[in-house]
Amino acid sequence: MGYVAVTAGEEIIERAEQLFEKRRVGGDSEALETDQLDEQLGRLTDQAMGEGGLYAPRLAALAVAQAQGDTVEAAFLLRAYRSTLERFEETAAVDPGEMIATRRVSPAFKDVPGGQILGATKDYTQRLLDFDGINAEDPTAGWDLDDEGDPERLTNVVELLREEGLLEDPEAPEVAAPSDTTRRSVTHPPGRDEVLQELARGETGAVTALGYSALRGYGRVHPTLAEVRVGRLPVRIEHPYTGEEVTVTRVGVTESEAVVPVYEKREDPQFAFGYGLTFGRNERKAIGMTVLDASIQLDGETEPAEDPEFVLDTIDGMDSFGFIEHLKLPHYVTFQSILDRIRSIRERSETPAETPPDGHESERGSENKDGTENESRREPRDGALGEADDDD
Repeated sequence: MGYVAVTAGEEIIERAEQLFEKRRVGGDSEALETDQLDEQLGRLTDQAMGEGGLYAPRLAALAVAQAQGDTVEAAFLLRAYRSTLERFEETAAVDPGEMIATRRVSPAFKDVPGGQILGATKDYTQRLLDFDGINAEDPTAGWDLDDEGDPERLTNVVELLREEGLLEDPEAPEVAAPSDTTRRSVTHPPGRDEVLQELARGETGAVTALGYSALRGYGRVHPTLAEVRVGRLPVRIEHPYTGEEVTVTRVGVTESEAVVPVYEKREDPQFAFGYGLTFGRNERKAIGMTVLDASIQLDGETEPAEDPEFVLDTIDGMDSFGFIEHLKLPHYVTFQSILDRIRSIRERSETPAETPPDGHESERGSENKDGTENESRREPRDGALGEADDDD
């Protein structure tokens, strides 16, 4: 670390860390407990889990508290911890239709099998500050919020389009098993399984922004959301003795499916398909994923959202935020080199030219008959600026 070289550097670094902790927990109010964060700020911990690629609500709450609410720092802590865990089993693929949905809306259809399930949301109310919420009592006191009843398997909306032959599904990858981008770096061009994995761990703001760029005209995808679901999916593994699949737990997820009309150069027009799924409840990110998934499948060359290398390199919070944050670290040597270079160029360009022995004007600064400077004679002697430009 560059600041270790500063006088008393290690001591200063330790004291800076101590000051950070004091600012975090040294106020008049009581320290937040992980249960409080997970229960009352669940969207925050869900975002950290999704970007960290580790489903662990209590650890995500701990990371959010340790990072003072900085979701990218919290995701970094989760990824670092995840890298220390032993991987002992592969989970079986599950059908998203098995989800026990707590929320399910379809903007594409008014009536869908199973009905619209609004669940817990403020999507349809005004976004106004509720000042009564300061030190207010629990507004749900006396409500029975734990009785979910008998869960019903909901028919997936896009299945209705598949039955009519109106949906063109993406081509199945020609691989024996999906890649794991947490253990092997993505190579370009990436497979769709790699794209979806990286989008699922992408930084929410970046996924939203790039998805929005396609909607605003810097792309060709403006989808209709077939369905957005929030619920819990089973996690299954193969029993080591019986070989049968067993459910070991359930995880909270958000799933989004979108369709995009495709007309050009087709005898049988169909809808293209975009998909998104992420840990916890994060509808904004899941929808952004569907837009980017559909955009990348277009394999375009001009629009940012259609370039998988641009998208995947940009949305990763660890990469993008890390590179931005590293600018705060010492850059003494490189900056001094740049400074010396600029000074040298300025000195050479400002050195007055000597008068030639024959008494003629120096080429530097000569003028045309109309009083304008002769552009063809403005280069300094020995090509100093030209050499500098070539080096750059």
